Amino acid sequence: MNIKRQTLKYLVLCCAITTTQVSFADSASAGENPNDKYLFHPDESKQTDFATDVNPIHEKSLQGFDCMDLDNNGYLSENELEKRDECVQNAELRGLESSTRTTLILDLMDADRDLRVSKREFNIWNEMRYQQN
Repeated sequence: MNIKRQTLKYLVLCCAITTTQVSFADSASAGENPNDKYLFHPDESKQTDFATDVNPIHEKSLQGFDCMDLDNNGYLSENELEKRDECVQNAELRGLESSTRTTLILDLMDADRDLRVSKREFNIWNEMRYQQN
């Protein structure tokens, strides 16, 4: 009976040591996974700069943006959007009167809902419209 008890203690001790070593090895290599760089990390890949320069597929997609962006901050405010008539040759043909058109543009293009339109949003919206026609 004494031999069985010692054998049982020895087996339990071996299992405990093995389990501890395996869990320690897993926790140590968790941050060093070579495939980790291919996984999606929402915080790391979150886009924060919406005013970055874009390379439009069609030149018309950014037509008038630089002219309307009076303060050169990469965004169009309500007042700057009202300058669309002066900056885009065929703006009157595309829309309504200035104030209604500005409201409509903000409703449709302002993805961040901050009452301004970034260069990227402007480009995407015009690319979509260009491809629909």
